[in-house]
Amino acid sequence: MLDLGLAIAHHIAVFGLVALLAMEGLALRDGAVDPVRLVKIDGRYGLVAGLVIAIGVCRVFQGGKGWAFYEANPFFWGKVGLFLVLGLVSIGPTLLFIRWRKAAAGATPFTPPAAELKRARTLVGLEALLLVPLLACAAAMARYPF
Repeated sequence: MLDLGLAIAHHIAVFGLVALLAMEGLALRDGAVDPVRLVKIDGRYGLVAGLVIAIGVCRVFQGGKGWAFYEANPFFWGKVGLFLVLGLVSIGPTLLFIRWRKAAAGATPFTPPAAELKRARTLVGLEALLLVPLLACAAAMARYPF
């Protein structure tokens, strides 16, 4: 039962991560950017990412398959590596959102510099794109060895 509970919690957290990333993308498409809102969304994104990791670690060490399954699974390591890259890519938008919040200082509507807005959109898009191979690794990992 613990394994099932961890799997459910992990999946819910991952869906939450995807939803928050979509919210960031939508918030960047508006004509006027609300940096306070972006910082809040991004903070929740970081919190949920931490939950995904914590629950994932619990699944590895307390779940039904055990460490031996994960240790030998190349798709597990691919998934871990992609999640790490995704986390590193997410630092760029986070820093921009914080900078924009400071620059806005209550001024609404706020328009960030065009180059920074383009960079944020590109990085958030890259994060979304990285989810595709990550989820493919997750599906392959569950079925390994084929």
